Amino acid sequence: MDHPFRGAAFGGFNRQDVLTYLENTAREAAQQREALEQQLEQQRQAAESALRQIEEQSQQILQLQQANQRLQEEKDALSGQLEQTNVALSTSRTERSQLSDRLAQLENSLAQAQTRIAALEPDAEAYAALKERTAGVELEAHRRAQTVQEQAEEQARQLRRQMERWMQRVEQEYDVLRTQVESTVSHAADQLDKAGAALKEVGVLLEAQDVALDSLAQAYADSDLTKVKAPMPIPES
Repeated sequence: MDHPFRGAAFGGFNRQDVLTYLENTAREAAQQREALEQQLEQQRQAAESALRQIEEQSQQILQLQQANQRLQEEKDALSGQLEQTNVALSTSRTERSQLSDRLAQLENSLAQAQTRIAALEPDAEAYAALKERTAGVELEAHRRAQTVQEQAEEQARQLRRQMERWMQRVEQEYDVLRTQVESTVSHAADQLDKAGAALKEVGVLLEAQDVALDSLAQAYADSDLTKVKAPMPIPES
């Protein structure tokens, strides 16, 4: 048997050697126990830190999910607004077509008035010889015809200017609204992409934390203090 004991005078081992061996063994066991306890404490602290990180990451995941939900709601709202804008644009085009038809009618009325004026001119010339009797009638007819023509032309000009101003305003408002909607939709899509990338990174980090926790649990199981046993003392004979 390999041991540091010296033989006693009357058989057995030297008592002092046995006591020294037991003290050394107890001291080494205590040192091993202390080292194992320190290692266990470090592992416990590491596990607590990992759990805190997981909790923080869970909070971040929840915040990302909430942000993702808000962005989705904003996207849906913008989609509805864009649909309403398209409906308004369709309505504006219909009104523009109606205004164009009305302008064509006014232009037709102006042409008819000019035709009537041209038809009145021979009558006025036929009565030229009777200036004294028909001068007033001719002047009144010419004045009325001129008034009708001027009114028709002025109405046509006013309607044309009104329609042009209205169409410019509608086109400007639609361009501004379309630019705002497209910018907002693009921003929402970019935020959704960023949120998805962040969720993927958090998933990878959680998998790494699971592996680290499994390693800590295995190390803790391997460091069971109940498995450390001091050698049995050899009795003196």
